Amino acid sequence: MSNCDEKMKHLLIQSILIRMALSSNNCNSQLQAAKSNLIDLEEIVLNWAKKIFDVTKSRSEAKIKKKYLSYNINWTKLFQESLEPTYSVHGAGRANIREGPKDEKVLFRTTFTNTTQRDQEYSFKTERATRSTSTVVIEKGVCRGMEVSLKLKTPCEVVEAGAGFHQEVMLNHIGENTNEEELMWGVDSCVRVPPNCETAAELVILEEQVSRDFHIENRLSGKVLVTVTNLKENNSLITVLEGNIADIIRGVSDYSAKGFTVENNIVKYETKGTCIFRYGVEQKVRINESATRSFYGGR
Repeated sequence: MSNCDEKMKHLLIQSILIRMALSSNNCNSQLQAAKSNLIDLEEIVLNWAKKIFDVTKSRSEAKIKKKYLSYNINWTKLFQESLEPTYSVHGAGRANIREGPKDEKVLFRTTFTNTTQRDQEYSFKTERATRSTSTVVIEKGVCRGMEVSLKLKTPCEVVEAGAGFHQEVMLNHIGENTNEEELMWGVDSCVRVPPNCETAAELVILEEQVSRDFHIENRLSGKVLVTVTNLKENNSLITVLEGNIADIIRGVSDYSAKGFTVENNIVKYETKGTCIFRYGVEQKVRINESATRSFYGGR
């Protein structure tokens, strides 16, 4: 390989690495932006566990360097409840909701040409699939690291549209959560084409988009367990810390400013965000008829 080829190869590799780095930085920036208005419960519990361990550790445990301490949270004893969501459009009440016009989407198109002197019938039969999509973004609330683990009840009008959506939309992570459901459409009919005519038949789907802002009241109760292990000693167990979530939140100096309220050992907070549902609501067959070129020429 010549020196020129080596230089070109080196420049190409550098270019690819730069693009990968920019893409990674952009992804990280998007995640940080999505997390900026979310309170990280994992971080709160870890800070609590480190403080408790620092106060209660024995002399032998105190000798373990902090870099070898590993804290693992067990959430199985924590109960999370989400109340019914309240939906609105740009702050408007449900009575003021008005959707925009439906969009047309041609799923299938075929042309029948009749060059004879009598009517002809053709079979117009096809099946096609569309994707019903839901996109949800949480703008305010609580996360656990990069996870959200929240169920959002689908708006009644979306469920009633029969577009394939489930009763609930599962939100698993911070940022944009998108789910897709497949919806089948079909037509089986006859198309009559007059003599010396050309007929175009189309299977057309009308798609609707529903955009909502939502607000949910959430409640937390129960306990969390934090296992402390020694990484230097093959991750051996040091101790297990247990705390009531209400007491842990009360221990946060500015928990009210973070959006938490605590009543009778129940922690309350709100989740806000936006959701967009796009789906097909109606199908129709569109027929366009025109004379064939030979027919025009004959005239």
